Amino acid sequence: MKRWLIFLAALVMSVYIVPEAGNVETYFKFLIKSREEIATLTRIISIDNVKGDTVFAYANEDELGKFKTLGYDYIVLPHPGSLITPKMADTKDELRAWDSYPTYTNYVSMMNQYAIDYPNLCTVQRIGYSVQGRELLVARISGNVNVEEDEPEVMFTSSMHGDEATGYVLMLRLIDYLLSNYGTDSMATRLVDNCEIWINPLANPDGTYHGGNNSVSGATRGNANGVDLNRNFPDPQDGDHPDGYAWQPETICMMDFADAHSFVISANFHGGVEVVNYPWDTWSRLHPDNSWYFDISRKYADTVHVYSPSGYMNYLNNGITNGYAWYEVNGGRQDYMNWWHGCREITIEISDTKLLPGSQLPAHWTYNSSSFLNYLENALYGIRGVVTDSITGLPVSAKVTAIGHDFDQSEIYTDPQVGDYHRMIAPGTYDVEFSAPGYYLKTRRNLNVTSGGVITANVAMAPMPNIPDLAFQKHDGYFIFPGDLADMKVTLVNNGAGIAGGVSGTLSTADSYITITNPISLFPDIPALGGTGISSSDFQFSVSPSCPLNHAVNFQLDVVADGGYSKTINFQTFIGRLTEDFESGGFTSFPWELSGDQSWTIVTSGVYEGTHCARSGPIGNQQYSQMAVSLDNDTAGTISFRYKISSEANYDFLRFYIDGILKGQWSGSVGWALASYPVTSGLHTCTWKYSKDQSGVSGSDCGWIDFITFPTPGASNPPQIATLTLPDWTALRPYSQQLTATGGTGNLTWADKFNQLSGSGLALSSAGLISGTPPNNGPISFTAVVTDQLSRNDEQAYSFNINPVVQISTAILPDGIKGEAYAETLTAGGGTGTKTWSDKNGGLAGTGLSISTGGLLSGIPVDSGTILFVARAVDLAGSADEKQFSFHVSPAFICGDVNDDGQVNIRDITYLIDFLYKEGAAPIHQESGDVNNSGNTSIQDVTYLINYLYKGGTVPVCP
Repeated sequence: MKRWLIFLAALVMSVYIVPEAGNVETYFKFLIKSREEIATLTRIISIDNVKGDTVFAYANEDELGKFKTLGYDYIVLPHPGSLITPKMADTKDELRAWDSYPTYTNYVSMMNQYAIDYPNLCTVQRIGYSVQGRELLVARISGNVNVEEDEPEVMFTSSMHGDEATGYVLMLRLIDYLLSNYGTDSMATRLVDNCEIWINPLANPDGTYHGGNNSVSGATRGNANGVDLNRNFPDPQDGDHPDGYAWQPETICMMDFADAHSFVISANFHGGVEVVNYPWDTWSRLHPDNSWYFDISRKYADTVHVYSPSGYMNYLNNGITNGYAWYEVNGGRQDYMNWWHGCREITIEISDTKLLPGSQLPAHWTYNSSSFLNYLENALYGIRGVVTDSITGLPVSAKVTAIGHDFDQSEIYTDPQVGDYHRMIAPGTYDVEFSAPGYYLKTRRNLNVTSGGVITANVAMAPMPNIPDLAFQKHDGYFIFPGDLADMKVTLVNNGAGIAGGVSGTLSTADSYITITNPISLFPDIPALGGTGISSSDFQFSVSPSCPLNHAVNFQLDVVADGGYSKTINFQTFIGRLTEDFESGGFTSFPWELSGDQSWTIVTSGVYEGTHCARSGPIGNQQYSQMAVSLDNDTAGTISFRYKISSEANYDFLRFYIDGILKGQWSGSVGWALASYPVTSGLHTCTWKYSKDQSGVSGSDCGWIDFITFPTPGASNPPQIATLTLPDWTALRPYSQQLTATGGTGNLTWADKFNQLSGSGLALSSAGLISGTPPNNGPISFTAVVTDQLSRNDEQAYSFNINPVVQISTAILPDGIKGEAYAETLTAGGGTGTKTWSDKNGGLAGTGLSISTGGLLSGIPVDSGTILFVARAVDLAGSADEKQFSFHVSPAFICGDVNDDGQVNIRDITYLIDFLYKEGAAPIHQESGDVNNSGNTSIQDVTYLINYLYKGGTVPVCP
C-alpha cells in the first residue's frame, strides 16, 4: 500500500514536473578544465560520457537552462536516437534473425508468448506501467518456475536509457536462448535448473518508443517526463531525490520489484561506449567487495574479447572501470541495488552506438552471449546455505555478515520465503555472522572460499527466550555545570524477546564530585525487540562547585524487572560541556532534535576540526533538513559556531535561528567561517536549517556545521599568561618549567603556537609544562598560547639561552710553602649561573687547605710534600666538570740553611762554595743563600756566614 501511495504521489507530481523539466531532449558536448567540475555538473545535467576533458551529456529544457548559467561553451550534437532509420519487426517471425527491433506491440506479444510456449520454465509479470501507460514486463525463468526454491534470484534489465537499445534486443534473445536451449545446452540448462532468472528487456518503453509504438526511431534517453531514470533512484550519498525530481512511475515500479525479491546479482545494460562499470558511482571509496567486482568484470570483458574483433570493449581499463573513477553519478540504479538491497549489480555498456543498425545486432549477440551466461553463473559460487529456526525449522529472515569484511551496506540477507542466502565473495577464509530480530547471533567460522568454488553453511538459529534484555539508550542530563542540582531522565532499550514489566532502576556513582540525592525511579513497561522506555521520574544529583568543566561522570544503573530479571548498566555524562564538535560520532552529547525531509548526519570528510562534523541531509527541491537544540543558561552569553555552505547561490540557504528568529543565512560557496551571536539568559532553542527552492542544484547542495560553543553560566575573565620569562639553561641537562596563567573558564590547554620548539629537545605539554633535554647550546624562541574551555586564549613570546656545558679552565696550580698562607682561585667556563665548587673526594683533608663553593683554594699548608685532589664545579642546571690537580708544598726555610737540613753551620758555607765555584747544587730555597739580603747569592754571603758563625757577626737576614 505504501508503495502504491508513493506511485500515485509521483503521478500527481509529474503533472507539475513536465512543464518545468520539459521533454525536449538535447545532446551536446563541452570542455572542462578539471574533473572536479563533474561533481557539480552531474547534479545539473545527465552526463553520458567523459573522454579526457570532453564531456558528453543530455539535458531537458530546464536542465539546459541551468547549465547555460554556468558559462560553458557547448556544441549541440545530433541526437543518438535519430541517427538511423531502424529496421522494425511487427511479428516474432520477422524478428527470428534478431537483426531488427520489435514494435512495442510485438514486444508485448513476444513476452507473453514465451510464458505460453514454456509454461514450466517461464512466467511473465507486469510490474507496472510507464508514464504513458506502457507495460513494464519481466520474464521469470527457472526449472520449476512456479515454486519458490533454494536458488539464487538473478536479474538482467536493459534500456532504462530509452535510446540505448542494443541490450533491449539482446535481452529478448537471451530469454529465447535460455528457453529454447534448455535441456540441450549444458550451461543454459545448469543456469535454469539452479537459478531463478529475471529478465526485463525494456525498462523505459516511453523513451525507446518516444516516436510511437511502431518504431524506435527518435528514441530518447529520458522517460516521457524528460527524466533520466538512471539518476532518479535513492542515492547512498545524496539521499532520496538527488536529481531534484519526484520518483518516476518506472523508478517506483523497479523499487517495488526489488523490494518483493531477494536478488543476489544483477546487471543493467546500456550503450554509448563499451565497458563494464562496477560500484561505486556516487563516491570515491571502494566497495568492500571491490576485488571480487574487479575479477568478475575482468572475466566478462576478457570473455567478450575471445568472441569479438579487436577494438571491441577495450575502453578505459581494457573494457572495465570503477564507476566513480570514470565520472560521478548520483541516483543510479547500480548503487541503489548494492546499497539498499545487498544485490551485486554492475552496469554494462555494450555498444559504442546507442541505436545500432539492426544488421549489427547479431554480431553483438555473438560478442556478449557467453559473458551473459558466465556472469549469471557467478551466483552459484561463494558461500551459500539456508537459515532456519532451530525449533520450528521454518525459514528465518536474517542478515548475513562477513565479519571484518563487510561495511557500507555490503551485508546480504536471506530470502524470507525459503531462508536461503548466496554470498558471492573473493577467495579467502571468512567468519560469517547471522543475525535476526528475536534470535541469538550465530557465527560460522573459517569458511574457506576458493576461486570458482562453493561452500555450504546451513544455519539453525536459536530463538531468544521470552525475557527482556535492557540496555542504556540515552539520558537528558545535558548542560549541567559545577554547583548544579541536576535532574536527569534515563531511556532504556529492550533488545530481548520478552516485554520488560515492573522495571525500576537505582543510580550510583563513585565520582567524588557527584552526590546522588534521588537514586531510584520506575520505568513503564518496555516492549521487546527494540522497544524503549523513559524513567517515570527524575534521577537527581548535585555537582560539587569544584568539579572541573568537561568532566566525565560514570554512572551505574542497577535495573530489576518482573520475573527476577536484573542487570547492571553503565553510562556516562559530562559536567560543564561547553562545546559540540560531534566527535562522539553521533548526535548524543546534547539533546538534538532532527527534522525535515532528510536528517542531518555526522560525516568525517571536509571537517573544520577533529575528525567529525555535521552535514545537512540530501534533500530535493522545496525540501529542508533541520537540526535544533534547546539550552537553558543562567546568564547572558554568546553562541558561536563554524559553518560551511555549497549551494545554489541566492536560492538554497543555510539559515540559523534563535527562538525562531533568523540570525544569519548563507548560500553559494563559502568555506569554513565563524558565526557568533549574543544570547540572553533563560531557555532558548537554536536551529540550523538547510532549505532549497523549487528548482536548481549547485555545488555539493548542503551545509556543514562544526565546533559549536554554547554560553556558560558565570564565565570568568579570559585567560592571561602569568609567566613572563623563562630562565636560561645548560645543554644536555633536563629542563622543566611550569607556565602559569590566571583567569579562564575550565581547564586551560597550552600549545606551542608555531611549533617552534621542534628540534630543540624541549616540548610544551597541554598542561603548560615545558620540559626536555636540549642537546645543543644556543638561543631558543617560541610563542606559547593558552586556551580555556570557551575557546578564549592568550599568548606570550619567550626567548632564553641554552649555554654550553661546564668546563674547568684552570690548567695548573702553583706550589706552596709549608706554614705560609696559600690562596688560588679556580675558574670554569660555560654553564648557567654561579658555579659551585667542591673537593670531590676529600683530597685536601688534613693539608690545611680547602676549596670554597666559589672556587677559592686557600689555607696554610701544615706539611710539605705533594698535594693531590679533584676539583668539581657544578652550575645551576646541574652541569658539572671535574679536574685533578697536583702541586708541591715545600718546607719553610731558615735563612742561611742553604742545604735545607734545619741548621746553619759550616756545612752551609761549604754548600755555598760548591754552588758558586764548583758547580754544586743550588740552594734548596733560593732565598736561603742570600744571607745579606742583597738580592743575589755571591762570595759576600759566604763571608757573611763565616762572620756570623765564627766572629760574632750579624744574624743572616734573607729576603
